[in-house]
Amino acid sequence: MIDILLYDRDANEQARITRRVRDSVALLSDERLDCHGYRDAAQVDRHLAADKPYDLSVLEVSEDADIALTKRVRAGREQADMMLLADSRISPMRYLTPEIRACSLLLRPFSEGDLRTVTGEFMSAFFRRREVPTDDNSIVIENRQGRMVVPFSHIYYIEVREKRVFFRLRDREYSKYDTLDNIRAQLPSNFVQSHRSFIFNASYLDRIKLSDNTVYLEHGITVPLSRSYKASIKEYLSGLSTKRIDTFE
Repeated sequence: MIDILLYDRDANEQARITRRVRDSVALLSDERLDCHGYRDAAQVDRHLAADKPYDLSVLEVSEDADIALTKRVRAGREQADMMLLADSRISPMRYLTPEIRACSLLLRPFSEGDLRTVTGEFMSAFFRRREVPTDDNSIVIENRQGRMVVPFSHIYYIEVREKRVFFRLRDREYSKYDTLDNIRAQLPSNFVQSHRSFIFNASYLDRIKLSDNTVYLEHGITVPLSRSYKASIKEYLSGLSTKRIDTFE
């Protein structure tokens, strides 16, 4: 299932875009398309507030309020591909920004040929991104922000809470619904469990402070250490030729 969020005040134009998107999906995939088409910004906001899904968005940008709306749509799903429908009333400097990160742009007035070309390229890029394969050095994370292939080397630790698994990178966090047991089966050997809810990447290990049951990673990141995992961690580190004598305190 592919969900697309479409915002266009012009009903005829919206119908044309929907038809072209459906044609592209039919050519490129066997997946079913669910198009959520809106002509009012308040309807889009209700879609976002209800946490309804969208893998792509096609949004009209013709007045100041539309800029704010595109930012809300981007914030609602950071990894979703976005195409903008823009005209001369708005400067490109307003919407071609890192905060909005549009993948494609269709300038008004546009011909049917323009619509076919831009929509086809937009959908082709979307399917290529979805087909990016994972390998033994990365993991696929799919959630409401989209589909991401994250290298294991970027993960500092993994935590399970609230029925979700969280992947902590240096400056951000991703999550998805899964079990820690399932994730652990995919991890390389440098990931070590320190707590029933935590697995850390030993490549980032700075030190372990036994007195306060804490594992310290680089850049001030910490994870808890439970008593039941202390012995296994000591055994793991004792087998590393690069183990520092000051790892434990």
